[in-house]
Amino acid sequence: MREWIKKGLFHISDYFDDNTMFMAVRRGMVMMIPLLVSGALALMLISLPIPMYQEFLSGLWNGRVVEFLRFIQSASFGFFAVGLALMTSYSYAMLRQREKRGGQGDAVMVMLITMVSLIGFSGIQEGDFSVAALGTNNIFTALFIALVCSTMFFRIKEKRLFRIRQRGMEADDCYAEAVSGIVPALLIVSFFAIFRQIFVSFFRVDSVQGLLEVVVSRLLCSIENGLVVAIVILLLAHFMWLFGIHGSNVLEPLMQENFVQISAGAVYNKTFQDVFVLMGGTGSILCLVLAILLFSKKGSIRNVAKLSFPTAIFNISEIIAFGLPVILNPIFVIPYLLVPVVLCVISYAAIYVGLVPHVVHQVEWTTPVFLSGYLATGSIAGSILQAVGLAVGVLIYLPFLRLFEERDERQLVKNVKALTGELQRQEAENAIMPLTERRDVLGGVARVLAADLKDAVRDKKLFFLYQPQVDTEENCMGAEVLIRWIHPIAGFIYPPLIIQLAKEEKLLHDIEAYLFDEAAHAVSEIEKTIHTEFKISVNITNESLAWEDFERCLADKVRKYNVPPRRLWLEITEQDALVSSEEMLDKIQRLKEQGHKFLIDDFGMGHTSLMYLQTSHFGVVKLDGSLTRDVLQNNRNKDIIAAITELGKSLHFETIAEYVETQEQKNKLLELGCNGFQGYYYSKPIPLAELVSWMEQHQGKS
Repeated sequence: MREWIKKGLFHISDYFDDNTMFMAVRRGMVMMIPLLVSGALALMLISLPIPMYQEFLSGLWNGRVVEFLRFIQSASFGFFAVGLALMTSYSYAMLRQREKRGGQGDAVMVMLITMVSLIGFSGIQEGDFSVAALGTNNIFTALFIALVCSTMFFRIKEKRLFRIRQRGMEADDCYAEAVSGIVPALLIVSFFAIFRQIFVSFFRVDSVQGLLEVVVSRLLCSIENGLVVAIVILLLAHFMWLFGIHGSNVLEPLMQENFVQISAGAVYNKTFQDVFVLMGGTGSILCLVLAILLFSKKGSIRNVAKLSFPTAIFNISEIIAFGLPVILNPIFVIPYLLVPVVLCVISYAAIYVGLVPHVVHQVEWTTPVFLSGYLATGSIAGSILQAVGLAVGVLIYLPFLRLFEERDERQLVKNVKALTGELQRQEAENAIMPLTERRDVLGGVARVLAADLKDAVRDKKLFFLYQPQVDTEENCMGAEVLIRWIHPIAGFIYPPLIIQLAKEEKLLHDIEAYLFDEAAHAVSEIEKTIHTEFKISVNITNESLAWEDFERCLADKVRKYNVPPRRLWLEITEQDALVSSEEMLDKIQRLKEQGHKFLIDDFGMGHTSLMYLQTSHFGVVKLDGSLTRDVLQNNRNKDIIAAITELGKSLHFETIAEYVETQEQKNKLLELGCNGFQGYYYSKPIPLAELVSWMEQHQGKS
């Protein structure tokens, strides 16, 4: 049963992640976090119920500090609906652009139409218009209009109906975008003009949220104040929150009208709800924050919890609700609805039977937990009841947190595979673009991996393997050292992805210093057992050669282990070799004079000149795997390899064939003139201790 539920939740989560509308709402909410937190923090500072603090605050700068905080609160919350509508429509347009079905101009046009529709729908044309209609109490309407505008805009454009011909200005992109938006803008704004009239005529309200408030009020009008009405209100508010609708704001008029005043006979009221149920904010989110901090081992999730903890203490839940996220997350549906209900029942029962005094004082919702319990009841029993509620909530959230982490890990593995595929595609096209700068899912995964890579480099979690190389007599002439990283969740990481992320995060030099140390240490260890000539080769990049301390770092490692430079070879890819500057080539020459030998890796005559082979900088060419893999089937590859090896004889460089996997392949490469071989036919990459044993069994005669 548990596996069936888990599978169902994972399936729904995948659907949400792939649904443009849900993703647009989630991203729109995330973009509004700075305003939410700024406004809530200002409200918290204004409302902190400590008399000495309030007296001190009101006297600061003749009350101007209070006005300063109110400005922040009003600026953040006053036009929140407009900002949310704009960010949601922008997110929708960007998601469509990612799907190659929209452009930057479409995003601007959708945002403009959304803003006009929202302001018009809110009644700016009426004499009794109030800017309050554009604040936090109108979030539902903002989301509704943003999604309808965005969906209609792109569908109208895709249908190509009512198109206006653009005579003589087709080359002006700005003009073309503007003209293409005329019909969608007219139709969408007209739709909402009609929609508003329907609301006013049939429902006697002027907004979707207003209608929702009326429906909720009528549903609850016949229910007397008590546990049942408390549970209904909680479920309604949290159900709306799960879809990104500010349920507390939707129900605010109902709460203000019926449940603000404290009465001796009723247990439930707004203060009771804020103090004993919504600890940390909607969804009793402080329970989830504590569950993460106490039990989660995932750094990224813990970071969100640490960031949200200070505000959750003051019942501001937006950071973790939108940042984890909880909103639009099917895995947290059950605990998000269940925890407030359970805490409500426990608290209601404790007060009803007399274990805790009734709420006797109204308390601002931003009052910190424990303090609020004491102030509301006038007893330490109120704080103890809050502690019990937090413990129960943590236990309820915990199994769902585990499920969320499992799903998150599953998604990470899937996305890392997609990121690897994208890098391999770019490699094939010889057009590598920064991965961490992408604004899509793969970019997010790249940034997560880059952060984990930084930790792995710091903690020395990268490791190195060695792949032997043999000569024509199948004697081992050395090995290539290869970097490896086993991510704790995603597993084996494609080595070129490690290097690409290291370049983007400025970690490459740290990795190379570690690599040079490992290679020099390997040479010193092998020398203790192997007395024939051998070498260890390491891969470097253009960034390595441009590194100011490159020569010094390499010399330090050679000196540290007292190894001869001739046994430490340096490989640079053909692509990097082609863009090497004169300064880099001078550095190569100096290192060569010290005894190091340079190799051109991934060499293929199909996309380069041979200018560097005419110099004495490079003594070895390693054939591109695309040439050697198909040598038995592809006559063109045979001709290219034969030409390279023949050129090597006249220009005095050796040729090593990589990706040798069969005896037949090796024989053909030997026949074509290759001087060395490397691949799974001889050995997979192995640890240093195994390499020493392997070399002992394949020693040369010299």
